[in-house]
Amino acid sequence: MTLGPLLFGAPLALIGLIALPIIWFVLRATPPRPKDAELPSLRLLDGIEPKEETPDKTPWWLLLLRLTAAALAILGLSLPLYAPGAQSGTDASGPVLIVIDDGWTSAERWSEIRSAALTALDGEDRDTPAHILLTAPRNLNVDPSEPFARSDFDARIRSLEPQAWRIDRDEALNRLNASGLQPARILYVTDGLDPETATLFTRALAVKAPLSIYAAPPRGPVAITALQASADGVAVTVRRADDREPSGHFVSALTLDGSALATSEAIFAANEKETVATFSLPPAALSRIARFQVTGSASPGTVWLWDSAERSRRIGLVSGDSTAQPLLSDMHYIRRALEPFASISEGNLITLIADNPDAIILTDIGQIDPSVRDAVTEWVEDGGALIRFAGPRMASAGDTLVPAPLRRASRSIGGALTWETPQTLGGFPETSPFAGLSPPEDIRVRQQVLARPSAELARRTWARLADGSPLVTADQRGQGTLILFHVTAGPDWSDLPYSGLFVDMLRRSIAAGKGEAVADAEGLYTPLLTLNGRGQLEPASAGATPLRASDFGVTEPSEIHPPGLYQGPSGTRALNTAVDDRPVLTEDWPASATLLGEAQAQSLRLAGPLLAIAGLILVVDLLIALAIAGQFNRRRQSIAAAAMVTITSYAMLQTPAAEAQSFRFDPPGGNTEQEVLPKDVDAALNMRLAYIETGDASTDRRTREGLNGVTLTLFRRTSVEPAEPHAVNAETDALDVYPILFLSLPDTPQRLSETAIARLNAYMRGGGTLFIDTRAGGTIGQSGFDGLSDILPGLDTPQLQPTPKDHVLSKSFYLLSSFPGRYSARPLWIEATSSTNRSERRGDGVSRLLVTDADYVSAWAIDDRGRALYSVDGGDEQREMALRFGVNLIMYVLTGNYKEDQVHIPALLERLGEEGGVGDFERDSDPRSLDALPPTGLPEIDQ
Repeated sequence: MTLGPLLFGAPLALIGLIALPIIWFVLRATPPRPKDAELPSLRLLDGIEPKEETPDKTPWWLLLLRLTAAALAILGLSLPLYAPGAQSGTDASGPVLIVIDDGWTSAERWSEIRSAALTALDGEDRDTPAHILLTAPRNLNVDPSEPFARSDFDARIRSLEPQAWRIDRDEALNRLNASGLQPARILYVTDGLDPETATLFTRALAVKAPLSIYAAPPRGPVAITALQASADGVAVTVRRADDREPSGHFVSALTLDGSALATSEAIFAANEKETVATFSLPPAALSRIARFQVTGSASPGTVWLWDSAERSRRIGLVSGDSTAQPLLSDMHYIRRALEPFASISEGNLITLIADNPDAIILTDIGQIDPSVRDAVTEWVEDGGALIRFAGPRMASAGDTLVPAPLRRASRSIGGALTWETPQTLGGFPETSPFAGLSPPEDIRVRQQVLARPSAELARRTWARLADGSPLVTADQRGQGTLILFHVTAGPDWSDLPYSGLFVDMLRRSIAAGKGEAVADAEGLYTPLLTLNGRGQLEPASAGATPLRASDFGVTEPSEIHPPGLYQGPSGTRALNTAVDDRPVLTEDWPASATLLGEAQAQSLRLAGPLLAIAGLILVVDLLIALAIAGQFNRRRQSIAAAAMVTITSYAMLQTPAAEAQSFRFDPPGGNTEQEVLPKDVDAALNMRLAYIETGDASTDRRTREGLNGVTLTLFRRTSVEPAEPHAVNAETDALDVYPILFLSLPDTPQRLSETAIARLNAYMRGGGTLFIDTRAGGTIGQSGFDGLSDILPGLDTPQLQPTPKDHVLSKSFYLLSSFPGRYSARPLWIEATSSTNRSERRGDGVSRLLVTDADYVSAWAIDDRGRALYSVDGGDEQREMALRFGVNLIMYVLTGNYKEDQVHIPALLERLGEEGGVGDFERDSDPRSLDALPPTGLPEIDQ
């Protein structure tokens, strides 16, 4: 039943309103119970029969209160719904089609778009079918001809999420036409952008059936559309669609794990759709940035991934040229080639090596000083790229830090090793980082240094001249690279520095020197991390397919190629959502369409509030009736008033402001003024979590903050009341007083000493649990457990396995289906059950060692006000699941596998009864020997 903007889901309940006069009459004739008063003089009236008894009337205000409660209850039972935009089903009968723009531009206002779609059946008959048409293309999209019942429709709409790619209205219209659906009414919930396709699309919908439109365009910035890197920093271009009012927003520069390195403001003036946020950061900070994101926006369009090809490089320059004319020096051409994309510093080799740049470029240095040669060699072998240019000094005397041995002369026209004519450039080998570049025909090489022929020379050649002689050679030294241009960096020996090819060759040399080429036309890049519709990075799905490097500039994000980071043979490449996007508001809607406003597109269910108010009124009525009946004397009234004041004050203290106050940990039952106990005695008296100090202040602080979060959660939700966590030194402190030790590894961990390893082995053998978190789950291209055996040499490691889904860890307190930390879908390795000998098994089968790289401590970490400190990939929901895992972990360590045993109690009792006792049962079981187990070792990620 419809009454203006009010809809009633159970209108027959309104018949109860007819009973209000009867209720009024009954309540009026039934006064409250009179007060009892005993007076001795009233005994004189015993035995006298009263002629007539007339009850007193109920006070009018109490009568009105009760009638109000009854009316509200009746209205609540009629299931009223306030829906000003609802369409009456009397105008047109038949199916309702709901069309939803679910592309990335809808993400910012997705909750409103979904709420508007849920109102589509308001005002329709109970049996009216609903059909759904989604405009973001997918392989398994909703069939428009598939009808949904009202209950199924609500569940389907609530399960929808925005996609990370653009919508395709033409493709959606083709699917609708192919379905043959003839709707009676259409509701189009749109992102309100792209008028070029939206106008034609809505006109086609209006021809099919009466059309209602609710447009919800993004209110703030729509997208980060471009990025420009320079030696001074990074400039991020931000665009918006609605330019009527000035506005200011913040853009954050984030590392891959979500840590903010810097924030810049993007200010839009009135009538301005584009602005730039500038970041001026030191080169070391710029090299850590992995993405830029508009703060507070949950859209993939407001995230710009910065891959290794675009990131600013740090380059060191050392010149052997002492000319007084800078414009004629070799370094002038290198600076001009590198300044647009690199941070350049100059100095001597020792100073530059201390700064650890991406590459060091030397121009015409024949022999490196023997006093620094060892330092340069070590830097290269540790992963540095040393790029050298030839010249007269190198032609006369060289050293061993070159890719291939050189002849002691240069080949030139008229020289000892002579040419008849200058040489042109030849091709680039397919294995060269220069593959795909086109050498200009007008470049001439007049002089060069020659490499001695050898069997390895062809493999080491990256570029050749037309006659086949090497122009650029390179070779690996340890983890680094040596690269030699056989010509000068200036125009003395060739025309190469005058061309754009010189810039491309330098860029690719620097990138390839670090193991990352800028481009590889034939290489395949596999999706590693992708953006979901909420702008969050997550592991790539099985449906995401690889991309060729040459396709990155022309490929639009889609279901098979979602936006994200792609890993290939030459580093990482980014596929961003909104490259060069120009969002425009749609204002030309069909004249026949009904445009719904904010209020019209929303609905409010009133049944719950009405019934709640009615119940509250009845509680107040009960208190009033007891007071009138004299059940409250003055003393009781004072107590009741004090209780009400106390309850109200307590409720006020439980506001978010109170939650923001500092909290502290006190030993249970202890006195804060008592003398300080030694650490081991205190830990024996009060249950505490503990972590092993690594020597890295930042990592130890983060671990302590994470254990504070778990401690507070345990204190609030369970009967376990831990005291403040302890930091322990594995070499000196007592370890056996702690049930579990946490070891979080820093980015550059140091190897533990033999004493520490021996004491940890004794701790685990004595029943303790060691929890190791490498925190490397968000590192691209690297196993989360790389080098773990080198950090913990000699650790007595049991055989490990990924935690089974039915493990007791999943049910020790909460029922969990997975164990996410800061990063989701990361493995948690635990002691294999098959490797546990019953005779040597530690208490209750609790694993001695757990290893992960999900960075749990960051997901748990809180500050002194109880607020979360670090971002989590899956947001607040994943943070809550990580905290629940923390609770399960501590419960598992403290209580063992008793919940697992409960499941097997019937089978155990039955077997004990059949075999005649515990002895038979133990004798029947055939425990495996530890000696028969496979070799132990820390987990490898490829398992």
